[in-house]
Amino acid sequence: MHYAELQLLVPDHVTASGRALYGPYALRLLRDLIDLRALGLTLEEARDAVTLRRATHDINGVYRRDWSRADIPVSDERLQTLQVKLRTIHDAYERQADNLARFDRWLTKRFTGGALPAPNSDPDG
Repeated sequence: MHYAELQLLVPDHVTASGRALYGPYALRLLRDLIDLRALGLTLEEARDAVTLRRATHDINGVYRRDWSRADIPVSDERLQTLQVKLRTIHDAYERQADNLARFDRWLTKRFTGGALPAPNSDPDG
């Protein structure tokens, strides 16, 4: 409800009694908001990302080929700032993915293909 109050999440339908109904795409945008915030984006940056997505996709989440720059109410400067931050986060995750893959290979090599150490033995043995 917090994101709805901030108008970041728009219901697909409002019932006669005023109850907001959210479809699958709105819930996907909510997941995006939560993930972007968890990745360290500010509320404004997350808002810009969701605004961009809503401007370029229809209510079902299908990419609209007919969108134009005028449909996106975010300045070029803010979009460029967002792109730089997202690239920085992406690059950090790629580095960590490489590190995790190396660590996984090391663990696999260390603990498979041979006898596992006895439970009470020295692990460096």
